[in-house]
Amino acid sequence: MPVRSYLLVRNSRIYYETSGAGEPLLLLHGGLGTVEDFSSQTPELAKHFKVVAFERPGHGHTADTAEPFSFATVASTVDFIEAMKLGPMNLIGWSDGAIIALQVAISRPDLVKRLVSVSGLFNAKSQSPEDLKWIRSLTPESFRKLMPGLVRRYDEVSPDGPAHFPVVLEKTKRLWLNEPDITREELAKISAGTMVVAGDRDSIPLEHTLELFRSINGAQLCIIPGSTHFLMSEKPDAVNRAILEFLAVK
Repeated sequence: MPVRSYLLVRNSRIYYETSGAGEPLLLLHGGLGTVEDFSSQTPELAKHFKVVAFERPGHGHTADTAEPFSFATVASTVDFIEAMKLGPMNLIGWSDGAIIALQVAISRPDLVKRLVSVSGLFNAKSQSPEDLKWIRSLTPESFRKLMPGLVRRYDEVSPDGPAHFPVVLEKTKRLWLNEPDITREELAKISAGTMVVAGDRDSIPLEHTLELFRSINGAQLCIIPGSTHFLMSEKPDAVNRAILEFLAVK
């Protein structure tokens, strides 16, 4: 069982879990997600690493703040890494977490040893017109019907309570419609060994995934067949095998 704790970072009481032992491996969850996003990965990864997963403000057990959500600042993530003395470390991010992982690798290369970007993107404008229209149309009611388990998890553990979910959803919509805006030149600065992972039916356009892969020097590409944006739960064995092979676990 993971050890559950809290850490004060930039006036936020950040919830995090640790499991396993050895070289540090930090997991960054997706938008509107929690540490449970990696529930199909953590037990296997913890056999080889000290796995640390934390929940950003407004997600899971960590209370929201008055600040908007933004990928442009990774200060709180960096502060968490430094407070936990994790760097240089391995870093795995999924969806929004992958974007944050890329930003950390760009801004603080000294903290990142190896990087796995799962279903990430580097420019919000790369999303399909259909997906952008869908994001704009989201309401708390429609999202509850679409992702009942995710919203139920929020209702059960958020210190802000179920009534705050519409606020978090609106902040997330603004984030998804306007960020990130990472340039290819910035991606080329990433010095950490990197693997770009996506599903062959991912909501992130395959052409954009290929562009991300080609923009990072020496990166590896892994496309998981028969999977969508939720490849980590759909094809956990394939995803875990690819990650562990990339991280050179014997």
